[in-house]
Amino acid sequence: MLQSLLANFAILLFMHLCIQSNYYLAFRNRVPATFVAVIHILIVTVGIIILYMLPVTINSYSFDLRTIPLVFLLIYHGFNYGFPVIMMVTLARFIFPGEEIVVEILFTIIIPSIVTLLFRQKIMEKLSYLNLFVYFTVVWFISDVMLVLVASGNEHMVSAFALRFLSFQLSAIIMYFFIHTSTKNLEMSEQLRFYAEHDSLTGLLNVRSFLKQVDEREGSVTRIVAMLDLDYFKVINDTYGHLNGDRVLAEFAHFLLKQDKSWVIGRYGGEEFIVLIDIDKKSEAIDKMKDLQSALSRHTFTTEAGDVIKDVSISIGLAELTPGESIMEAIERADQQLYKAKDNGRNQVWV
Repeated sequence: MLQSLLANFAILLFMHLCIQSNYYLAFRNRVPATFVAVIHILIVTVGIIILYMLPVTINSYSFDLRTIPLVFLLIYHGFNYGFPVIMMVTLARFIFPGEEIVVEILFTIIIPSIVTLLFRQKIMEKLSYLNLFVYFTVVWFISDVMLVLVASGNEHMVSAFALRFLSFQLSAIIMYFFIHTSTKNLEMSEQLRFYAEHDSLTGLLNVRSFLKQVDEREGSVTRIVAMLDLDYFKVINDTYGHLNGDRVLAEFAHFLLKQDKSWVIGRYGGEEFIVLIDIDKKSEAIDKMKDLQSALSRHTFTTEAGDVIKDVSISIGLAELTPGESIMEAIERADQQLYKAKDNGRNQVWV
């Protein structure tokens, strides 16, 4: 009994290790989310099937911990991940010998899954060790106590319920500990990557990441580099304070991101921003930048106190990125055009 129980524990932990490795490799190599989901589903499915093959026997009654990984999958990922697992493990169960297979599937797979999906939102809102202990007590009652009473009705098995309950809860708590820890580590890694690739104030790409994305991106017929500079930004800082100046920079970045999803946008430094535009004709890029200036003139910037910051405008310099030319050469030419725009009255587009 002890060996088979430890084997169930080992399977659960090995499943978690495989799932964690799946997400870690996906994070390192930027694997598509669909592929990661498929691998996750397959790992849980295979793990549950292996649990079928290694049941724990107490007082001539066999049980396993198959319900635990399924419930966790449904809690964290919902119906889209859970449904294919439910279908595959249900079909696979008929391959193995046993009595009352339909009843077993109903109480160990179907009913716990339905209950979890119904209460998933509430569980996620207050996810903690205590709440999970309470919930897994309900799941254990459904998948173990009710199954015994309905399938066999053997009263002598009541004496073994305590051991089965402890093994069920211990497995659930250990699995939640590893899931919680690995999830936090992955979230921290994603945050570190984000701040390594993005400007911390605006959330836009930093210069290094901007250059990398431009190099990796397949260009269209015409590629335009646009250098944008907020006019009289020092006046904004001096008038409204540096905190409100930062507020303008962050809001302007958000404003830029809403203009065109195809643009590659970065913060070049200070109040300067850089945009790569893939377009058919250079004249279209000029029109888009003028439309951007017009839209900005209608946009209202406010201070933290709610006061309106007036006359926020941008000067723009454009340069075409020609085939064979380095992106830095185009940026330098766009920067020169930007200074011409500022020297000739600001709030202009200069090519």
